[in-house]
Amino acid sequence: DASILLNNTAARETALGPNLTIQPRAMQLIESIRARAHAVCGPVVSCADITLLATRDIIVISGGPWFNVPQGNLDSLAPAAQAKVFDLPAPNTASVATLVESFGTRGLGDVADLVALSGAHTIGRSQCGSFEDRSQRADDTFSRKLAANCSKHPERLQNLDVITPDLFDNAYYKALGFNQGVFTSDMALVKNKTTAPIVKRFAESKEAFFGQFARSMEKLARVPKPAGNVGEIRRFSCFRTNAQGTDAAVDAAVEEEGFAASA
Repeated sequence: DASILLNNTAARETALGPNLTIQPRAMQLIESIRARAHAVCGPVVSCADITLLATRDIIVISGGPWFNVPQGNLDSLAPAAQAKVFDLPAPNTASVATLVESFGTRGLGDVADLVALSGAHTIGRSQCGSFEDRSQRADDTFSRKLAANCSKHPERLQNLDVITPDLFDNAYYKALGFNQGVFTSDMALVKNKTTAPIVKRFAESKEAFFGQFARSMEKLARVPKPAGNVGEIRRFSCFRTNAQGTDAAVDAAVEEEGFAASA
């Protein structure tokens, strides 16, 4: 519902721990697409739909599978509550049962959904604080390497896929087989008797991973919103609601952050 894009209130989601690695330039890209689409067609497409379509397309461009995404989603009128943001499983979750339960409450009851969607870690980066529990345990060669890297460069982002970090492929699962999962939740998948065979199958077959990932993403995109499809199509900016009108200062600040982040 594009609630994460609302950026002109103290309650913005991007200020919360789980979202700190979201790049401002990515948010600015969504707004740039909205502005261009609305200039040509009028306000007929929401920021939520643009986000879904852009996510699918960047996965494809990065080498991943194509999948259907539903359209007609409305933009939220407020950021999500902090409790909702922090209700998602944290990277330090060591219990597969907890992960399965959390995914199940969101319409993703098949354990293969959990393993396949975790494969989105084949691209992306994380701050040291998100895997501090794993690095500080220092219980294998890779975790000790993580600790050393973070000690030397605490601000540097860590690739979640250490084999092919800029390609959407199945190398994430191959890395798990070598104990090279960055998050505790990643390593939990390869240590659990139910999820380990799925990890192994995806490591051996990119086609198997892609097929399940596409099915799971389609399910995820269709998970009903708690209050239904309630909201609006943001006409002025993805960064604020229509009631907040135009605020060039907010847009300029986000755009400046985006350029700085891409420098």
